[in-house]
Amino acid sequence: MKILKLLSLLFTFILLLLVGTACHQPNEPIRIAISAWAGVEPAELAAKLGYYEKYGVDVEMVRFSAYSDSIDALREGKTQAGMHTLDDAMRYYANGADVRVVLLTDYSYGGYGLVAQAGYQALSDLKGARIGVEVGTVGHLSLLTILQKSELNIKDITIVSIPAWEIQQAMLDGSIDAGVTWEPYLISTAEMVGGKVLITSREYPETIITSMVFDAHTLEERPDDVQKVVAAYFDAVDYIAQNPQDAYERMGAAEGVSADEFALHAEGIQYLDLGANGELFGKNGDGRIYSTAAGIADFLYDQNVLNRKINVHSLLEPTFVNNLLK
Repeated sequence: MKILKLLSLLFTFILLLLVGTACHQPNEPIRIAISAWAGVEPAELAAKLGYYEKYGVDVEMVRFSAYSDSIDALREGKTQAGMHTLDDAMRYYANGADVRVVLLTDYSYGGYGLVAQAGYQALSDLKGARIGVEVGTVGHLSLLTILQKSELNIKDITIVSIPAWEIQQAMLDGSIDAGVTWEPYLISTAEMVGGKVLITSREYPETIITSMVFDAHTLEERPDDVQKVVAAYFDAVDYIAQNPQDAYERMGAAEGVSADEFALHAEGIQYLDLGANGELFGKNGDGRIYSTAAGIADFLYDQNVLNRKINVHSLLEPTFVNNLLK
């Protein structure tokens, strides 16, 4: 009996030791999916400047060549967060992904657009054209918005599904007549094929909005770490305003372009700092972003891009922005 009691006590001790060790394991890094777009580079800039470390949160930036792969990474739980456009967050939220938008990174004012081969001078010339676009992403919204502003509809063109970064090569080899893409690919593609950018997001402002999206489980389990990530991100945005040349050099290096080239890309966006986020979210969920987002969601539903109507108040999470404004 004594031996059994001793064994029982030993087993209990080992079990408690294992549980205690598990409870005190350091958190895994917060992994953030990112792809090439000037508007989201402050997230990686924050890492390069040591801001995440300053706040005491371990962050790993995971960079993807294809934007759609960065979306899949968050949806499949390979990352805890992603730098994605608001409409894409709506899309995978409508499909059942439990995610929240915690901050808005930028508005596109020219950084997205449609580039066409030589000979196409206006949108109306594109009737019957093969147009490349990364279907199921923000490029899709951009194309639908462009068509709405033209004399064409979706039946007048042939959509060819191609990742944004492959649009240039597809135009060079003649497999498409035009493509919807974004910087750093938009202007360079027009120059390389001898074509023309027919329209940019400057002509449909406040439609392409990029954001930082977290899975809801991480928000619930690690709210303090998420708060630190958000704070570090806005510090990086402030650094860009105060030290643009150094910031452009650092962010350009991440995309394989010079500081001058990155500065050109950045001209097509408006970075949204903490103050701008506070105004957009509002203190009581009554900021302008809610009506803007609802309009985008309704448009996507009407275009059969969203499989159901969504409540944007459930997707947008202003807590972490508002905590910094207290």
